[in-house]
Order: sequence, then C-alpha cells, then structure tokens
Amino acid sequence: MTDRPESRLSGKELFKSATKKVKMGKKLERVMKGDRSATSATSHDTSDVDGNKSPEPYSCTGDFEADYTELCNRAGLMEIPKVVPRPHRPGPPPPPDPKSATPMSQRESCKSARSTRMEKVEEPTSPVPSEQEEPPPTTYTTSDKFDYFKPKVQVELEKPEDKKSMTEVYIRGWKVDQKYIDIFKQCFPAADKLHTIDFWNVGLTDNTLAQFAAVASQCLNLRTVKLDGNPVPGEGFHQLIGEDSMIVSMSLRSCKITDKGAELIGKALSTAKTRNQSLCALNLNSNMITDAGACYIANGLRMNRTLLVLSIANNAIGDEAAKKFGEVLSRFALTHEEVVERRKVLSEKGAPDVRRSPISRRAESRDRPGSQSSRSQLDKSMAKSGRASSKAKKDKKEDDKKGKGKDDKWKKEPQRGASKANSLGFTSELQTETLGKASKGKGRQSGGKKGQGAGSITEAETPDILEIINPLLEEAERVDGELLIPGNRALINLNISRNRIGEAGLKSLLKGIQYQITLTTLGSRSGGTGLMRLSVQKNSFLPNHESYLKMQELMMTRDPLYKPPSKTPDEESTSQATGS
Repeated sequence: MTDRPESRLSGKELFKSATKKVKMGKKLERVMKGDRSATSATSHDTSDVDGNKSPEPYSCTGDFEADYTELCNRAGLMEIPKVVPRPHRPGPPPPPDPKSATPMSQRESCKSARSTRMEKVEEPTSPVPSEQEEPPPTTYTTSDKFDYFKPKVQVELEKPEDKKSMTEVYIRGWKVDQKYIDIFKQCFPAADKLHTIDFWNVGLTDNTLAQFAAVASQCLNLRTVKLDGNPVPGEGFHQLIGEDSMIVSMSLRSCKITDKGAELIGKALSTAKTRNQSLCALNLNSNMITDAGACYIANGLRMNRTLLVLSIANNAIGDEAAKKFGEVLSRFALTHEEVVERRKVLSEKGAPDVRRSPISRRAESRDRPGSQSSRSQLDKSMAKSGRASSKAKKDKKEDDKKGKGKDDKWKKEPQRGASKANSLGFTSELQTETLGKASKGKGRQSGGKKGQGAGSITEAETPDILEIINPLLEEAERVDGELLIPGNRALINLNISRNRIGEAGLKSLLKGIQYQITLTTLGSRSGGTGLMRLSVQKNSFLPNHESYLKMQELMMTRDPLYKPPSKTPDEESTSQATGS
C-alpha cells in the first residue's frame, strides 16, 4: 500500500517532464526553421551577387614575385614553384687576420686543453665536441636534400632591395605548360628592366613557343633569349627573329633543329626584300643541320649585315655548305629577284646618291632595252662626271703649285696591296675604286684645312663612322653575264667545328678569307672588317693539311686577342742593328 502513491507521483512527474520536452522541441523546430530560411535567403542573395559580378582582372605592378604568386593563386594552381634569387658562386674567402693565432698554435692549444681535461676527469665520459666547427665551403653552395630538384623560378635583381628591378629570369628542367605561359604573358611585359630569359628544357610545344614569341615582342628591353634543350616539332624558332624583333642574342643549342628549321631561320635572317636588323649572335650548336640547312643559313647572310657571331658547330655540315659560306664571305652573284630589288632600291634612292663604277653602269644598261630617257640620263651623268674630273684636275694643279702635293707617298703604299691582289687573281677594278675613294677623302681633308678658323671643326677631325648600307647598293661588277657584289664582311666570328668538312670545303673557306684580307689591305672597310675568328677544327681533314695551316696563320693575326710572342734579347739586338 505504501508503494502506490510513490508510483503515481513519479508518473505525474514524468508526464510533466515529457510535456516540457515537447514544448521545448517545438520551440527549437521554430528556431531552426527561422535559421534555415535566413541562411537560405542570405546564400540566395550572395549567389545573385556572385553571378552578377565577374572577378576583376588583375593588373600587374612590376613586382614579379607578387604578380606571379597572385596570378598562380587565381589560376587555381595547387603547387606553385617558388621565386628565388639566382644562386651565385661564393666570393673568395677573406684574407687571414695576421693578429689571430696561427693554425699550428691553435692545434697545440687544443691538444693541451684536451690532455688537462682528461687528467682531471676520473670516470670515462662521452667525447667532448671540438670547439671549432668546420667552416662552410667556399667554392660551391649546398641545399637541403631534394630542394635542388624542386621547380623554381630563379630571378636576378638589379638591386636586391628593389623587387621591381628584375633583369633576368631562369627556368630549368620543369615543364612550362599553357597555364604558366598565360601567367607569364602578364608578368613579363610589366617588368620594365627584363633583358634576359633563359628557359632550359622546359618542354615547349608549337603553341607555347608561338605564344612565347608574342610575349617576347611585348618586352621592350628584352635582348637575350636562350631556349636550349627544347625540341619543338614545328621548329618555329624563326618567330623570335622577325623583321621587327629586338632580340640581340639567341641560343638554340640541342633543340634538334633539322633542315626545315634552318630554312626558316635563314629566311628570317634576310631575303631579297626583308632582313633582320637586331640579331648579333646566333648559336645553333649541337643540332641536326646538314648541308641543305646550312646553305639556307648561308643564303640568309647574303643580305644581312647585322649578325656578328654565328655558331653551327657539332652538326652534319659537309663540303657543299662550306663552299656556300666561302662564296658568301668573298663575293657572290645576285639572283634575278635580287637584281630586280636592286633596281627598285636604286630608283627610289636616286642616281646621284649612288656611287657605281662605269663598268657596272654599262653592264646594267646592256641588260635592259635601250630607251631615249635612259640614254639621256646616261649622257647627263657622263657629262657631270666629266666636269667633276676636269675640276679635280684643276684643283690638283693648284695644289701642286702651292706646294701641297703630298699624295705621292700615300699612292706608293696601296700599290703593294694592289700587287698582292693581282697575285691572288682578283680584278683591279676594286683597287681603282678604293684608291679613288681614299683620294677624295684626303682631298676633302686638305681642303678643309684652308678654311679652318678658331673653334671650327673640320672633316679631318671628325671620327670615321662606318655606316651599314644596304648590300644591294654596293658597287657591283659584271663578270660572265652575272652581277657580282662583295660578300658579307660584317660577320666576325664563325664556328663550324666538329662537322664533316673536307679539303674542298676548306679551300673555299680559305679563298673567302684571302678575299676579305685583300679588301682590308686596300682600305675598303665600308662593309666591315671581315672574319676575325674562324673555328674549323675537328672536321674531316687532317690537322696538318696545308690549307688548314695557312688559314690558321692568316687568322692568327686577325684575332683581336692575339698576342705576338715576345722577342728574345738576341732578336731585339739584331732588329736594332738592322734598323740602324
């Protein structure tokens, strides 16, 4: 009987607690419904805002590291290669301080300290580390484990404290795909001081190479491009050296360039109508170029007077290409297209501004049908030349009367060069033309001295500036029905070593060098000085070949770094005795 009321009270309490829980549950459901509706409304609003507004485009600031990181984050790249300064070899260690103790004394002091320490210690203990740590290496730098192989973008800053002074970019050994090209499209043009881009083995394709060429054209100060180790199926490297390109130096080593790519590069260097006017150095070392491709490159040198250094070493070039290079270096016959373009240029420039020899003038008049207008122009020009010659004779007579005939000594010196030219089998027309030019220049200098006053600058005092003229405007010579002009003398360094050139190609190159030396001896430098360094070693001829030894002897004195051997005291005394 006593247990019943207790059970009833417990039931009432349970009922009350259950009702309270139900009420609280309803309240919670209402609250949760309100939260869900509020969150759904806010999310709906934000989605509307995001759908209406597109992300703002990023404008680069010129700080390559900040721009590159931000654009990589926006592109959704998971692993971003770090931008690090380019490592350099450590400098030389500082000289030892004379006040510090010598190494031997330091070792002795360390030994004495260790012996006293061991005497004091009774029980064996762990070895004491040496007080002096090993100094860091001075000839190389070290990195942590695999950090060396991680993709990086190495940069060179003009001022380390200025992040906007990036001048060089180096990427080595990791693939630069379309995502990175899109990023570099925005970063590189914003770097005002960028002048060097070096992409080694970055896996370029035809598409990425074309886009890189477009980016390079937008970089105003870019002068050096190195794409070594990037074989591209289409071989479209010529896109970097178009007519409007500003690249000065380009390296394409180990790019598996065949005759197809060599043809495109040769046409980019020059044609009868177009020519590259900025590229000074081109490196095509270690490719797959044969005679056909090398002939295309040699044809590109016909009308190009800007390229100074060319390397096509370690290819498959033979005698045919060597003969073509020898022809381009000496003198060559103009093709029909080049003759037509030459006439156009001459007509646009005007006859009075062009200096041509009477022989070439008569030769050109034979090619085209005679007309009354052309004959009248020829008569006028001949009349003008006759008047000029008579006037020059009068001036010479007056100078001789006044005692200024000092040209006899000068006239005797070029005759030595003329005899040398005759011995090599060249015509005397070049001799007369160069002598005439030199005598006219000397006459101007002597005439300028008459009117020289206080503070006046004469033509004799002004330095001689060699202007690069259009090769089609150079004086031509008619030989066996062909129009010949002087070859390329702007190229000063040619490397064709480690190829397959034999004796025939070697002789053609030697003939071209002899022709250039003859023109230099005669004082004709309007087209350049000619080759100063020629590398032909390790080809298909013996090192003791007569032509090779003669070539080495001729090129030795033309090398700007050549130093003649010092004379012994006996040789100096004999030379002084012969001079006295």
